[in-house]
Amino acid sequence: MVKSTLTALLLTAAAGPAACQSLDWTAAGGDLFGRTADRSDSAASAEALPRVAPLSQPFQAEIALAADRHGLDEKLLHAVVMTESAYHPGAVSPAGAGGLTQLMPGTARELGVTDRFDPVENLRGGADYLARQIVRFGDLRLALAAYNSGPSRVARLGRVPDIAETRAYVAAVIECYLALTAGRRPLDSRQCGPRSAQGGDAGGPP
Repeated sequence: MVKSTLTALLLTAAAGPAACQSLDWTAAGGDLFGRTADRSDSAASAEALPRVAPLSQPFQAEIALAADRHGLDEKLLHAVVMTESAYHPGAVSPAGAGGLTQLMPGTARELGVTDRFDPVENLRGGADYLARQIVRFGDLRLALAAYNSGPSRVARLGRVPDIAETRAYVAAVIECYLALTAGRRPLDSRQCGPRSAQGGDAGGPP
């Protein structure tokens, strides 16, 4: 039966191009080259996939450049900036730290930053200083504690110091990092906590 079917198909093919165009290869055992994928169905299923919102924050290009220079995750540098200054390049702390990453004058000089209030210079210095702490301590919490309270104290203790401000700082930066990773767009550390703590419905719609 199969032999006769193939013979018929070959005879038809020999009849010329016009006959070839009308050949139905399903009679010889199915689609010879497979079915063409339905691109509309593929596109629709891709659009239906859940996707986390892309990063969209102030100073995004500048922070990405500074982070990449030192191998940092840019979301981490964003988290430090929003915790330190809430993206205000002219911010000054009571202790005298200034700029987006709140560099002290002496630290800025050591890092080669001549203008702490220039966003690009400040971010470059802040990323440099943060990367140094991460490399030195090999632990993100200790590195953040060192960024806030000084590396000498953290090195001496071998842990996050029992200083309320430092502990709150470490927790805030991590919360902001997690918020950015979840696709949220906080602008300061007060907006970074869990949605349920901000009056949202945990597990419900945004």
